[in-house]
Amino acid sequence: MRLRKNPARLAWITLSIAFAIFCFLAVSIPLGIRWYLINATQVHKTPLAAVKGTVQVQEPNASVFFAVTGTKDDVLEGSTIKTDATSQAFLEFFKDSTLQLYNNTQVVILKTQSPRFDFSPRPNTIALEVTSGRVRIGVAPSMKSPLNFQVRTPHAAVELKEDGRYSLEVSSEEFHLTVIDGQAKVTAMGKTVELERGERTTVEIGGEPLGPLPAERNFISNGDFREPLEKGWVSYDERDDADEASGRVEIITSGARQAVLFQRLGGNIRHAETGIIQTIDRDIRDYGVLQLRLSVMLLYQSLSGGGVLHSEYPIMVRLDYQDLYGNANHWVQGFYYENPANYVIMNGLEIPRNVWYSYESGNLMEMLGDVKPAHLTSIRIYASGHDYQSMITEVELVAKE
Repeated sequence: MRLRKNPARLAWITLSIAFAIFCFLAVSIPLGIRWYLINATQVHKTPLAAVKGTVQVQEPNASVFFAVTGTKDDVLEGSTIKTDATSQAFLEFFKDSTLQLYNNTQVVILKTQSPRFDFSPRPNTIALEVTSGRVRIGVAPSMKSPLNFQVRTPHAAVELKEDGRYSLEVSSEEFHLTVIDGQAKVTAMGKTVELERGERTTVEIGGEPLGPLPAERNFISNGDFREPLEKGWVSYDERDDADEASGRVEIITSGARQAVLFQRLGGNIRHAETGIIQTIDRDIRDYGVLQLRLSVMLLYQSLSGGGVLHSEYPIMVRLDYQDLYGNANHWVQGFYYENPANYVIMNGLEIPRNVWYSYESGNLMEMLGDVKPAHLTSIRIYASGHDYQSMITEVELVAKE
């Protein structure tokens, strides 16, 4: 009633409300437009190529995988990609970053987004989850917008810097990251490790990241035999004549070293083989260096050289692998200390008796040429012949990308 009696006051109130609304709209609309222009994103589909074999893809909200044998240009954000023992895949993200999936690998594409408008300060974002297997990631250099490249694993969270190349390997027990070029941050259990070119880290499940460590990796477990032989190794003994003496494998102390002793004595005249085997099961097709290192001591050999078969040495090392063509292949190195019968020596190296000899194979990836390893299967260390006595320790099979 008072407002009706005072129309001027009503007019001023109405005018003030209208002005407030005008001011609100004058400010909020530009701010809203600015917020949208800055934060609006576009989601990118990702081309996929099945480099080898059949690749399985499961799109978001789908319950089953479908097969890709050639190329697929539109893999969606949220898709799961899986390779088996015979397949590999290659993806090229927007702005030229790449992802190589090796055998027995599973990856989820969590996010592939970029700002919708060029003047947005927001970064391009690529986020992956590597649940198992081995991948190689190429992070492109930034162009107009910075790139935020994230990787999640069951063990750690990873941030990869621009213009770099990275190798990641995930198993149920541990995670490995090697920085070939670039920089990376790895965080697990509240600890962050920063890596530069030529460095790597390892994260065991429920543990903190180690390092930075040298990029070189050792694929042999318990190669210094500080733990029981059953940790990583399986022993065996074979002989042609069951009536002759069997061989023996045991860990002994030799000075400051723990070593494996291979022994068969008693004047035997038929062939036998006593050894240990470790399964490796590693894809190494992109590694440039692979080298075997070990320390060996020869105590006794009853046969001259490697025997008439050229393959009966008191210590032998055999590396089994698949080559680049998928064929089963192997590399072998024997050690002996005398050859009075002048037998032909094949894959054998003469070394001094009764002393520890440090051996390095050289780069097997170069030495083996066209039949170099693509996938390591196992390593076998054994004594072969009639009577023998020898020791080995400090076994390392080191690789570097």
